[in-house]
Amino acid sequence: MSIISYLNSFFKLGGYEIQKIDTRQNQYLKSSNWEYQKKIVLPKLPQNGIILDLGSGHNPVPQANILADFFPEDTIHRAGTMVEDKPLIVCSVDRIPFLDKKIDFAICSHIIEHVHSPVRACNELGRIAKAGYIETPAYGKDVIVGTGNMHNWQVVEFEGTMHFFEYSQRQREAHTTSPAMELWSSRKYHPWQDFFWERQDVFNAMHLWNGAPSILEYRRKGESKPAPLHPWVPVHEKKLPANAATLTDKEIMLLESVLATPDGKKPMRFVSGNFVNNEGSVIYPVRGKRVYFEMAG
Repeated sequence: MSIISYLNSFFKLGGYEIQKIDTRQNQYLKSSNWEYQKKIVLPKLPQNGIILDLGSGHNPVPQANILADFFPEDTIHRAGTMVEDKPLIVCSVDRIPFLDKKIDFAICSHIIEHVHSPVRACNELGRIAKAGYIETPAYGKDVIVGTGNMHNWQVVEFEGTMHFFEYSQRQREAHTTSPAMELWSSRKYHPWQDFFWERQDVFNAMHLWNGAPSILEYRRKGESKPAPLHPWVPVHEKKLPANAATLTDKEIMLLESVLATPDGKKPMRFVSGNFVNNEGSVIYPVRGKRVYFEMAG
C-alpha cells in the first residue's frame, strides 16, 4: 500500500480524503483563432494574391498583406495590443475603401455578428473581394459562453448559406458572462477548455464563399429596418497622432492598386504622406502604417 493510500484510509475515518492537486495551466489562453481556421482557409488562399484581414486586431492572419480594423485603439472586444506590422486601413465593414474585386481573398472573423445589417456588410465584402471566409459565433456559443449581450445576431450556417436571426432584447439581456467563460479564461486547466477548443466548428458558424457571400437576414416583426449608411465624413487630422507615414515603397504600390474613393469607384494615390484622389478633394491621412479612411464615433 502506498503512503497516500495509507493516509487516505486513515483520513477517511474523519470524512477527509487526500487528492493530488492538478497544477496544469490553460494552454489555450494565448491561442489565436487562426490555429483552427488555417485548416479550413489555407487551402483556399491564392498564391501571391492580395489577402485582406478585416477586424485583424491583435492576432492578424499571417498570410494577409493588408489589415483593416475600425477600432485601432483599445477596445473591450480585443484582448491584446493592436498588431500593425502591415498596412492597416481604419474602416468599418459597412464601407471599405477599395476598388471592385481588387482583393483576392477577404477574411472576416467575428465581425458580422456586431453589425446592424449583415446583408449590407456582406454585400460590401462581395463587392471588393473575389472570394473569402466569414466566421461568427454560433448561437450555442453565445448562450454557453455568455457573449450574446455584445452581439446583434444569432447565426446558423446551413448548406452553404449563413442565416442571421435578430436577437430580441430579452435574449441579449440573458447572455451575460457565464461560468463557462470563467473556465475558458482561467489560467488553471479545466477539461472544458479541451472540449471547447476541439469543437470550434460546432461553436462557430463558418462560411467559405466565392464570388459573393450567401447571406440571409431575418428581422423581428415590428423592429425598425437598419438606417441608411451615413455619408462619408473625412477624418480630421487634429484627432490623429503626429507620427509620419512609415509605409514602404512596396506597401504604397500595393495600396495604390486597391484603394478607392468612398464610393469605391476611383483610385487613390500616395502624395506627400497621404492618399488622395486625382482631384485632391478626398484625403486619407496616413500615420505610421495606418491609413485613416473612417473612424468610429
